[in-house]
Amino acid sequence: MKDYDKVIGYAHSTGGPVLINYLMKKGDDKFNGFIFNSPFLDWGADAVGSEMGEFALEHFDVLTSVTPMNNDAKLGAAKTPEELKHTPIEYIGEEIVFSAWSAKVWSQHYFDFRSRPLYEVPMTPGFAKGVTGVHNELAKWKEEKKYVTLKPMMCITSRADDILTAAETLARIDTVGPARCEIELRHNSHDVFLSHEESDVSMAVEMTKVWMDSNGFE
Repeated sequence: MKDYDKVIGYAHSTGGPVLINYLMKKGDDKFNGFIFNSPFLDWGADAVGSEMGEFALEHFDVLTSVTPMNNDAKLGAAKTPEELKHTPIEYIGEEIVFSAWSAKVWSQHYFDFRSRPLYEVPMTPGFAKGVTGVHNELAKWKEEKKYVTLKPMMCITSRADDILTAAETLARIDTVGPARCEIELRHNSHDVFLSHEESDVSMAVEMTKVWMDSNGFE
């Protein structure tokens, strides 16, 4: 493995709880700082459809203890529109339903299909319980007045986030560490670096670069 002078942990969306879970379990010795791009630190009511849906996901362990469910079951699996049912798209025996949102982003910013899906990905109970578990653990750390890391950290998000609620994201990141820099953009997408307008993407990149430079991450 190559040795680097500085290592920055980067996480977007669900990568947020994955990285935070690692840090809570293993510590932050392998990193010099962190960048969180719209980290998934709270279920967004808009993304799951309703306040009731958000409540259910936040209490998934209780619900599945009453009604047992396979961790690999598909929740809210997308269905092919009636207009396209005569030409379904299948891959390894599974029907693929293209995501209008992903296709719209791809039309403006080309990315390799292997690095970011263009199709609807259903949620599983295992995923829901895993994410909620990290959220709950982070809440416990807050009650105990503990921080996940004391190293420099930036959280960048947007009020226009169509997946998460920016105010909740910024409130939850406080528990991760006190050496944080919080940036709230106005028009950017959930992935602030894949926004629809080039000027919004440039702003996100430049503000991130300024933070990196000011913390010695040139």
